[in-house]
Amino acid sequence: MASRRLPSLKALRAFEAAARHGSFSRAADELGVTHAAVSHQIRALEEELGAGLFHRTGRAVELTERGARLLPVLTAAFDQIGEGWAQAGARDSAALTVSVEPSFAARWLVLRLGKFYRAHPDIELRLLPSSEVVDFERSDVDIGVRYGLGHWPDAITEKLFDATNYPVCAPSLLDPKKPIRKPEDLKNYPLLHEETMQHWLNWLEAAGVKNPRWAAKGPLFIEASLALQAAAGGQGVALANDTLAMADLAEGRLIRLFDIETPDEESYWLVYPERSAAKPKVAAFRNWIREEAGLQATAMGGGAGRGRGRK
Repeated sequence: MASRRLPSLKALRAFEAAARHGSFSRAADELGVTHAAVSHQIRALEEELGAGLFHRTGRAVELTERGARLLPVLTAAFDQIGEGWAQAGARDSAALTVSVEPSFAARWLVLRLGKFYRAHPDIELRLLPSSEVVDFERSDVDIGVRYGLGHWPDAITEKLFDATNYPVCAPSLLDPKKPIRKPEDLKNYPLLHEETMQHWLNWLEAAGVKNPRWAAKGPLFIEASLALQAAAGGQGVALANDTLAMADLAEGRLIRLFDIETPDEESYWLVYPERSAAKPKVAAFRNWIREEAGLQATAMGGGAGRGRGRK
């Protein structure tokens, strides 16, 4: 059987929501992301397709002929996926199914799960790393950790962490002949981007760099964890936050280059449906992860993982 050639599922989800609502803003609200994130995903889909999916007129958007053909196919496909997942079989009542943003799962959660297992050996934990927003009504997911604005009408939300961005790199990347003393010096090194190049442009502008158009180039990664892994491998300078980079900073695989940081519009949230609120296994996970989040906040407040930042 020939392998399927598919575009990004995140991009398809953004298009389907925007087309169904007839609005990028309402799609962003449904998915719990920014309007810019939806626009970026759809633009990337159109570039891959080589054709427009929307006619854009001011604030209004209207499907092109190609977009109109694609919408019902995708809506039916996502509905079928949701139904199939819901029918995949009843879970053991002792199991706790957690949907987790992949970078957060790899770089924060799994590093701490040993504590949860020791405290709750009777709970079987099932992790589902995914950037997609889980439909609690159509799945058996009990609780999740999402990265976004916190606007998910199907769930109770509790903020775990805010996110701020600052540059990091591997110590081995630094060349004595090309010292990094001020933000402008970053133009001498490859910049690693996550999802969009706008993050770097925003940080450089906040750092006082004039017309940082030279930053709009370099490798582009879909997941933050991949950009940080590339940075730790000496491939360039990435923008990071304490939540994802703390372990690498503490162990010296990454160093922080400047104290200048920019706030991220999106944060990490604990989310769960009303039906899960009273479940003892959900309460156990909620209490544990909130305690761990508090420990991290204390460590961050004490300057842990700061590396050798420059002001």
